[in-house]
Amino acid sequence: MHTQAIGIPGKHIQLRALSQEDLPLLLSWENDPEGWYSSGTINPLSPDFIQRYITASGTHILETGSMSLIIEGLKTHAALGHLVLYDYSPIHRRLGVGIYIDREARKTGIGSEAIRLALRYAFDKLRCEQVYAEVLASNEASQQMLRSIGFEYTATLPRWHWQDNHYEDLHYYQIWHP
Repeated sequence: MHTQAIGIPGKHIQLRALSQEDLPLLLSWENDPEGWYSSGTINPLSPDFIQRYITASGTHILETGSMSLIIEGLKTHAALGHLVLYDYSPIHRRLGVGIYIDREARKTGIGSEAIRLALRYAFDKLRCEQVYAEVLASNEASQQMLRSIGFEYTATLPRWHWQDNHYEDLHYYQIWHP
């Protein structure tokens, strides 16, 4: 059982720090070819690489500009996904958010709840003025989820992402502190 939440439990989930016990799941998620398309990964990641990632995740967000968290069910304590806060700028008071939801937990509302918790953390604890997300044009489900939370589409980087012999546009979505 994990207890290292970031202090914002949700209705069904909590966000908690990565632990050594997460290695097998992170290895499977990071090596999921379906997830590679969105993340830009082009080669399998080794257990040693994921181990170093878990170890480095304990470094403070002010030092690294990023924070990796596990999305965990409150009742089951099962890991349901992985959320990353990245590109944190305390000067500009903004950060990016990325999410991966386990195949079994998709389309259950877990992703929306996790991002809402991350937004509360970003706005209340990190004092961010805005949070952004980068989404490939073909990822309609993520775009719809972000819009339902209150993110606004703000920009497109045309032909930004190369995958499977074609380029794809990258969309930016932003939300500002209420």
